[in-house]
Amino acid sequence: MAELTADRRNQIAQILLRDGSIKATEMAELFHVSTETIRKDIIYLEEAGIAEKNHGGAIAKINAVEKTLSEKDFLNKDAKAEIAVKVMDLIPQNATILLDAGSTTNAIARQLTMRKGLTVFTNSVNLVNILAESDNDIYLTGGKIRHSSKATVGGWTLEVLSSLHADLAFLGSDGFRNSDGPTSVSYEETNLKQLSVQRSDRTYVVADSSKALNQDRFSYARWEEITGIVTAGKFSDQVRELLKDKTEVI
Repeated sequence: MAELTADRRNQIAQILLRDGSIKATEMAELFHVSTETIRKDIIYLEEAGIAEKNHGGAIAKINAVEKTLSEKDFLNKDAKAEIAVKVMDLIPQNATILLDAGSTTNAIARQLTMRKGLTVFTNSVNLVNILAESDNDIYLTGGKIRHSSKATVGGWTLEVLSSLHADLAFLGSDGFRNSDGPTSVSYEETNLKQLSVQRSDRTYVVADSSKALNQDRFSYARWEEITGIVTAGKFSDQVRELLKDKTEVI
């Protein structure tokens, strides 16, 4: 039941962010639930910072355009490659790891092709393509594929992640300025990142230092829940200053 509720709320959030507004009666008819259930969903989305209630429904609180994965891949490539090399020192032999979808984790996956004996779980179609021929066990979580990030999302993905236990998780971030933790532009992927933190012994955010200048929609963890952040780039000093006493900066 909880998974059905989460999946419905994810879909409502998508519709809201796409169309700018929703009506409770229309959502109730679409999802075959009561308008009271939709009102509770709207309250939940309002608390998450996505929706703002109005008469008979809600309007989107935020309107931003997400860059595609291909666009992100061209940004700060040297810093991402440096982060990927640093991450290799954090991964012991025979480890089980969770890899987030993103351009920085793409760089990590390229480094992992030179490793063997690891077990890698990911919701990224791109990462699976990179790692498929490596000497590691690679698992792709099921679910619907988001076009912009090439990530699987939704109830199926959450169900698989709920059954896992990983030694380490490496998660991207779209920014963390003026935030108590790393953020994501995608509400759907925020749920997956939150669960990845819970299902891993250690969690590292991997983000080039320009993310210290950005802030995005949804925070998926507090810094106190994060083992550390692996970063590189010309704003690294700003990252250290911003996150001192909050989490380890590597």
